[in-house]
Amino acid sequence: MSVTVCQICDTPIDDGYTLCPACELDFALLLLQYVPWTHALEASLDATLHPGGHQPTRIITPVAPTPLRLDVLDHLDLLASIAQGLWRRLTGVHILDWKRDLCPDVIGCLTDAAMHPRLAQLPDVGMYVSQFQRLKPKTLAIIDPPEPVTPIGQCLQCGVTISASQTASIVTCPTCGREQTSSAVRLDLLERSIRSGKSFTAGSARDCCSRAGIGSAARPSPRGRRVG
Repeated sequence: MSVTVCQICDTPIDDGYTLCPACELDFALLLLQYVPWTHALEASLDATLHPGGHQPTRIITPVAPTPLRLDVLDHLDLLASIAQGLWRRLTGVHILDWKRDLCPDVIGCLTDAAMHPRLAQLPDVGMYVSQFQRLKPKTLAIIDPPEPVTPIGQCLQCGVTISASQTASIVTCPTCGREQTSSAVRLDLLERSIRSGKSFTAGSARDCCSRAGIGSAARPSPRGRRVG
């Protein structure tokens, strides 16, 4: 005797259903989360805006920007195709019967799908859950991009190169898992560079010191002069 299970968590469910109540609720909430995210994506289409969704201030670029961010446009097209495909499956519109296809916009498709009574009965709902879950991290990366990271030095324990953002105060080694302050890692890099006999310009030396948290009161050296 076969038992019907949820396509997401394998929980036993009643016949005729493909999602358990908990997964149905999670999927509906995920679809509704895409409503404000879609508005933020549309606002991010303007290439003259700050890429962060929470900082919609214009920036002055050295060259004329592209009117639209093509990567965001492609992402919106992909989101629209998945949302409209789910809407058509739920409403029973045949893919070739365009006369009956009164598909709303992306926001309408997401809202209708989240509240549809057949959401937990769709035979291939697991595929749509996976597609929306895969789109989530890329969507959030466009709306609120993470702070860029750069190599800051080597782990004080195992010597593996560590990368961190400019504002990070604590870093964790990806290999040994040791937590250490970013200033200690940068200071170690500075000390090893000095011991190696590498020459620096005055500006490079001040930059290394400031990144390591060391104040510098030295007067500017003549242009081109090497220190260290």
